[in-house]
Amino acid sequence: MSSSTASAFRFASPLPSSSGVSRRRRSGTVSVRCGIGDLIGGDLVKLDLGRWLDDVEKHKALAIYPPHEGGYEGRYLNRLRYQGYRFLDMSARGLGDPETMLTKIYPVCPAHVGKQPIARWYFPPEVDFRLAMLPPDAKGLVLWIIEAKVLSKAELQFLALLPSLRPKVRVIAECGNWRKFIWKPLKEISGLVPLEE
Repeated sequence: MSSSTASAFRFASPLPSSSGVSRRRRSGTVSVRCGIGDLIGGDLVKLDLGRWLDDVEKHKALAIYPPHEGGYEGRYLNRLRYQGYRFLDMSARGLGDPETMLTKIYPVCPAHVGKQPIARWYFPPEVDFRLAMLPPDAKGLVLWIIEAKVLSKAELQFLALLPSLRPKVRVIAECGNWRKFIWKPLKEISGLVPLEE
């Protein structure tokens, strides 16, 4: 190999890759550092489930960022289910005002087709209704909200404060996507506390 060809294969120092692998050039050679997750695969090794449970108990409201292909959420959901939590799954699209729907009696006006009278039905607050139905051995209720990226900052702030209003409630909000499953406290995402470095 000529010297001009060999220089074409040299990397800048350091070159981070998408999987956390870094390459460093030392006197013409390239060394690669990687973790066990890069060798085995992200699906097989999940060493963060203990940290997940600790963060759910510590922060009580988390913003999660699962990968686009999905499927990873079930691993974390099942770990909470094994701890004794029950679940209320909701979509943020069409949720309306979260404070009214989750903690207050709210009216629903169904669409009428013309000759029916205009009716208004009242529904109980979703969170309080589910808390009243919890079995005695349940540890609490997890409010799992998908597509929470469409919620405003004020709505996310209410969801972050909901566990302080209802102590047996934990909130998990899917606020976007990332290459691997990550989570952050919802109070940081909604701007209630400054972001941690």
